[in-house]
Amino acid sequence: MKENKVGFIKFNASLINDYELKVGETLVYGALVSFRNMSIQSNTKDEQGHVYAYPPISSLAKITGQSERSVKSHIQVLEQKELMMVKRSYKVGSKEKNVNHYYLNTEVLEVYFNADATESVKTAKPKSKNKETYKGIRQEVFIADADIVKWFTHYKGEHNNNSAKTLNQLAEKYGAKTVVKALHNAMKGVNIDTLPHGTTGLILHRLNSNNLEAAKLQLKNEKERQERFMNEPITPIFDYKAELRRKENKEIGTFADDMNALLGGVL
Repeated sequence: MKENKVGFIKFNASLINDYELKVGETLVYGALVSFRNMSIQSNTKDEQGHVYAYPPISSLAKITGQSERSVKSHIQVLEQKELMMVKRSYKVGSKEKNVNHYYLNTEVLEVYFNADATESVKTAKPKSKNKETYKGIRQEVFIADADIVKWFTHYKGEHNNNSAKTLNQLAEKYGAKTVVKALHNAMKGVNIDTLPHGTTGLILHRLNSNNLEAAKLQLKNEKERQERFMNEPITPIFDYKAELRRKENKEIGTFADDMNALLGGVL
């Protein structure tokens, strides 16, 4: 897909207001709408017949005038607001990503780009076929690491697609052990018996970059201390009780020898 084919980015004021989109998020979404229209023109569909956009992150960054990191962040927000679903792909035997497939919510497109632009998505009645099509391509996401699952649920975290995606991304960036350590740090001193289910937002909010970097440093220091301990020469353990008994026996023997000498060898 060539970048120069995207001549404009689609906007809709009602969409921006209804979904409380920021400028960067709006730019990325509008660019994806244009890329999706290009897929329609080229009849690009998946195995199930669903239309998707597939621009590289670098293309979205260049078109919207943002960094690739910002674009990725905006994509996560658009996912959370259910404006689209992203099918992430990887090369076989590698974590290197292929180009993602972006499935835009056809309900939203029907209301904001094909219907009256002043109509709200909450009052509009999109075709049920579109609704079923979008739900049909949604896939349940699971937390990849077993230890993260164990402790996240221990602290009453709720497993859903958003929490799973966030935790998987953090594990990929910082490592699963760091995420678990940060979980413990974040919830330290919190009485989990008083926590209701649905504290997912609280937990994820506390898993910020500062907390994760601190946990990473803690694990590094603990590893270094353990390595120093394992490499230290073994010092023989001094048995104080045995030494005391030896001294006592020596003193008794000396006393007996002295008495024997005084008594002329009678003892």
